[in-house]
Amino acid sequence: MTEPAATSPPSQTERPLRIAMVTDAWDEANNGGVVSAHRFTEIFRNRGHQVEVLATGRPEPGKIPLKTFFVPTPGGLMQKMRFPFAWPDRRILEEVLARQDVVHVQFPFYLGIRAITVARKLRVPVVSTFHVQAEHILHNVNVHNRTLVDWLYRFFLRTTYNRCDHVVCPSRFAQEELQRYGLRVPSTVISNGVPPEYCPLPRAECHTFEGKFTILSVGRLAPEKRHDLLIEAVRNSRHEARIQLVILGDGPQRARLEAQGGTLTNPPVFKWLKPAELIPYYGGADLCVHAAEVEVECMSVLEAMACGLPCLIARSPLSATSQFALSDRFLFEAGSREDLTQKIDSWIEDAGALTRARVEYREASRPYAVETSADRLLAVYRTVAAGATARSPAAAA
Repeated sequence: MTEPAATSPPSQTERPLRIAMVTDAWDEANNGGVVSAHRFTEIFRNRGHQVEVLATGRPEPGKIPLKTFFVPTPGGLMQKMRFPFAWPDRRILEEVLARQDVVHVQFPFYLGIRAITVARKLRVPVVSTFHVQAEHILHNVNVHNRTLVDWLYRFFLRTTYNRCDHVVCPSRFAQEELQRYGLRVPSTVISNGVPPEYCPLPRAECHTFEGKFTILSVGRLAPEKRHDLLIEAVRNSRHEARIQLVILGDGPQRARLEAQGGTLTNPPVFKWLKPAELIPYYGGADLCVHAAEVEVECMSVLEAMACGLPCLIARSPLSATSQFALSDRFLFEAGSREDLTQKIDSWIEDAGALTRARVEYREASRPYAVETSADRLLAVYRTVAAGATARSPAAAA
């Protein structure tokens, strides 16, 4: 299992930083990148740093709201994904970014692109995080075309990542993907991390389904997450009648998945919950299954691990999540219903080993504490802030 790369934490005597967190979505955290931005913002503010958020949604202290727009997509896809885009008001960007030590762009979309342009004109250093793979976007509109994937990565690199001073990658896999497509600026591997409240709970505080083997899956209900594969794997299990599938998330495929799972002996429980509300479900499940084929890290698997929940993970060439598997028994071949069914049956029939794995997964999550990731991210901020005066005006083009 790959641990996050080490970076020395900053001295506690260094002055507080002024940070702009630039992220399209904010109010409804239905995306790992948004959840991560929330967590780091809270930590930085608690440590005395000044963080101003530029995003869509309601005004609140420390947040400057921007107008919302949605890219037209078939069936209102982006609305169903709960992901609004922010309109980059140049006056607001110039006013807010001019008073920062560092700008952190979360997404390679229109707001992020324009924020980088303004920041570089003002000679304010920019950090970005690689949250969105090209395949995330294209698979959601049912496009599986290698040429378009290559083009979209080149677009992201040209408009966003290669115009930044530093790129944060949530996993080694993510870093290698960007470098393979042509990343030229410095990058650092920093996990999104997991907060301390994600921990094992007393059984009485967990959501349980007595007499059932509970399989939990947490994530956006989108094609690349492959909840459809998980439902069919359960349907074909030797133990189908005693499995309770719990799927926590929302997205464009919800109605289709509810209909697909409705014919199981125990139809899946579907809920959309706030991040903190997930913890009792992690604690009450027997096994977490993550079938997604596209992933830069996967925060839900980290959260499950921290709660002591063993995780069965898809082995995919487009996903970093297999780095968290403790052994091959916790991996299945991405897209293979047969392999997933076999692994589920294997664990149902080996309850003792699955129980022992709970402690092992909890221990394996410890290097990924969000406070450690915050230390590393602040070290990146201070590095780029220290070099800001060396920037050439020509870079603003």
